[in-house]
Amino acid sequence: MMNDYDAMFHADIDSTFLRDFGKQHRIGSRIVRCVIDTNVGTPNPGLMSEPYYGLSTNQLRIFVKKGDIPTPEVNQNLSVDGSFHRVAAISDEVGMLVITCEENNE
Repeated sequence: MMNDYDAMFHADIDSTFLRDFGKQHRIGSRIVRCVIDTNVGTPNPGLMSEPYYGLSTNQLRIFVKKGDIPTPEVNQNLSVDGSFHRVAAISDEVGMLVITCEENNE
């Protein structure tokens, strides 16, 4: 059962978050309004207060409304605006899919 908070949050996905911050992108075979963050930092697993100075990867994070695209699986290849990426992680955050991808140049 959905409470008032959940209903307000779900309404804000379209009316605020995606409308104000989202842009049209091709994810797989679908063109959807989503937010793509290319500034994905990797925390230092040993010391959270220290920045990570190791190898960098070309990562991006996609925020898309659940149901707008088929939910991908970890290690699946995913086309994002014509470039191919490997799904590194995925989570469902109260109706939004948060997909972390790494560029796949294979």
